[in-house]
Amino acid sequence: MKDNFPSGYKNSEQSKKIVSLKEAVAKTVKPGMNLHLGTGAYANAATREIIRQYWGKDPGFTLISSGVTTPFKIALVCSGLVKKVITTNHSYLYPSVKPISLLLNMHEEGRLEIESWSLYALEQRLMAAAMGVGFMPTKSLVGTTLGEEKRDAFKMMENPFEEGEKIGIVKALFPDISFTHGCVADSDGNVILAPPFFTSIWGPRASKGGVVVTVEKIVPSEFIRSHNTLVKIPGSLVKFLCSVSLGSHPQGLAAESIGIDTGYGEDYEFILESVKAGKDQDTLKAWIDEWILKCPEQENYLRKLGPERISSVKQKSSTKTWENVLLKSEKPSGSQTAFNETEMMVVSAAREIKDVVVHGGFNTILTGIGSPAMGVWLADFLLKEEGIKVYMMTGSGLVGYAPRPGDPFLMTMSHVMTCSMLTDTTDIYGTFVGGAHNQCLTVLGAAQVDQYGNLNTVKINDKPLIGVGGGGDAVNARETLVVAKQSAARFLEKVDYVGISGKNIKTLVTDYGVFKKLEKDKTFTLTKVINASSTKKMEDRVKKIQEMCGWPLKVADTLENVSPPTAKELAILRSLDPEGFFIGK
Repeated sequence: MKDNFPSGYKNSEQSKKIVSLKEAVAKTVKPGMNLHLGTGAYANAATREIIRQYWGKDPGFTLISSGVTTPFKIALVCSGLVKKVITTNHSYLYPSVKPISLLLNMHEEGRLEIESWSLYALEQRLMAAAMGVGFMPTKSLVGTTLGEEKRDAFKMMENPFEEGEKIGIVKALFPDISFTHGCVADSDGNVILAPPFFTSIWGPRASKGGVVVTVEKIVPSEFIRSHNTLVKIPGSLVKFLCSVSLGSHPQGLAAESIGIDTGYGEDYEFILESVKAGKDQDTLKAWIDEWILKCPEQENYLRKLGPERISSVKQKSSTKTWENVLLKSEKPSGSQTAFNETEMMVVSAAREIKDVVVHGGFNTILTGIGSPAMGVWLADFLLKEEGIKVYMMTGSGLVGYAPRPGDPFLMTMSHVMTCSMLTDTTDIYGTFVGGAHNQCLTVLGAAQVDQYGNLNTVKINDKPLIGVGGGGDAVNARETLVVAKQSAARFLEKVDYVGISGKNIKTLVTDYGVFKKLEKDKTFTLTKVINASSTKKMEDRVKKIQEMCGWPLKVADTLENVSPPTAKELAILRSLDPEGFFIGK
């Protein structure tokens, strides 16, 4: 592959760091290593090179990454090259959140160990390593089964400065080598990453062997000096630097937000193809052969993508991406007032979110992916109609984004371009969500919930699900609201495994009703019922809710009926998710 050196830099003494990706991996990656792969700055080209060099071998890597959720990280793990993952989430995210069956099968067969952490707690472990302090205090994992399992790396201790107060601490975690992808760097390796930074900063800083960086373009040092406030990884940490165009594909790179013209959007079609390929080992191996083994260089990979596809993803980096997506989206079918159960649940959630914000004085909202996000986004429109401003955030580092129609996924370029601030996971969960002065409402989903509000997305019957992700940190907000479909299998008297403490969870919205913790109660009371337009219907619905509730149902003295969605609410909601990924058809 032709090196992308700026004029006059080929013979520079500094350019010794600039090597091919093949050479960088060969010189830094050894069997048995703890490999760190950042999330946000997705080093996908580098991940493919690691797979190529170790294909058919048994290197026994430990993968440290906040998410095993993207095509090439999943391929790295499911190809048998990794013996252990230290992560917060191991699931498909597109077109909806679901477990990775091949990965879970490997765990069940004893070929893969999964060590789960919350998003912020894992980043704090890397932060402690980078700072050389040995451990870091945390609010996350406190009161959870997840924390109890981590006795070797998570402990409770007395606050030495506040008598009678206990705090959690997490142990420092050192990768052997880290890989990340940036927008640009100079020949000395000073790197400008694409925001938001998610979990791309502290892993490279914690790595004992430094960081291997791939970038879209190598630029003169003058450019870096004139943009030095954007540099997050200094050249002193960089072991090798490789010029790799579209190095994050099929994930996006939001370069336009910092004035650099090397950006591109997500290739959802490619991601969906990889999800389909993961149905069994044979189809996955065929996909790996096609997109990794038979593409020995990045140039081969780009030729296989083709100019039309490359042009398409580059166009997605525009601030107007949402308009194009919406125009191409399928128009909502059927009556403008007819609705399904999921739409009813999301509208109910949006109304509750609006009321909680208004009466609780919240000024920020953090949400996860899926129907919780749809509820928050609709609530944002309802709040704006009354002149109420809230700042919406994501755990990846978006602050003050405005939801745009057409693409319901949190990290879409359209959302990035609307932000008032772009930062990383440690800022979001450490200050804006869990900080001393937070005015944050968190909205989450759940696989299981109990009468105390404890949530479980980690294990059922000792079998892994998808991990706790940022939910274990988001619940440190002043208050949390949960949106979840109701069934007897999901609504338990007490969850088997507490991944997220229910202490701050005050409201639960389901497709059947709304539950609240009234006054100082530690358990939920049913306060509103959906689709109960008459006394008889109300009685029937309450009976049905009790059947699907694993705990003795407490019912408010006065039950409200949730009115159907208005045509306006449905129109806004369907414009946000026109394909029905999260709200259904």
